[in-house]
Amino acid sequence: MSDDAIVVDPQERLPRPVAAVIVGAIALATLVALAWPALPFNEGRRIVLGPTKVSVIMRQVENSGAAPRAGSPAPDFEWVRPDGSRASLASLRGRGIVINFWATWCEPCKKEMPLMDRIAAEHPAVAWLAVDLDEDGERVREFFDRVGVTRLEPLLDVDLATTHRYAVLSVPSTFFVDGGGTIRHVKIGETSEADLRRGLESIR
Repeated sequence: MSDDAIVVDPQERLPRPVAAVIVGAIALATLVALAWPALPFNEGRRIVLGPTKVSVIMRQVENSGAAPRAGSPAPDFEWVRPDGSRASLASLRGRGIVINFWATWCEPCKKEMPLMDRIAAEHPAVAWLAVDLDEDGERVREFFDRVGVTRLEPLLDVDLATTHRYAVLSVPSTFFVDGGGTIRHVKIGETSEADLRRGLESIR
């Protein structure tokens, strides 16, 4: 027999009932870990954002006639905020909405963001959504904090489903939605102050 061989003394084995209890406990813990997120009282808390403090788009909401063009209902979607609350475009009905698609690697996006934030401060009744293209939440939060953007709500489009639904081919792209949920103006590319004011005028 090799010197490296391990010999198990039968007397040192756990009693069968004790071993059964341990195995059962491990199986139960595994089952609970897998089932916990799906339990009813955890609804709305399945995304843990931790220190990133940004919202996450959870699902697309089908709405009749929705299309990413002026004159059509804006494609609806639902997101979860860091505090666990949920929101959707439909829940903002009655308010104008500005939806800006952007990314931290997009220089024109970063350039226009402080301007948007300043104009947003002048229009507190309008909801300003900054939909990020599938980046790390901590990176997005760090950018907002560093630049001092406080009026826009950052949303992560983690699977790009919203980006595709709005047919966004380049960023930045900005959609102006009126209180009835209809897109009234679309701006592709970097926005100027005149662009923003024109878009806001269209959703009054």
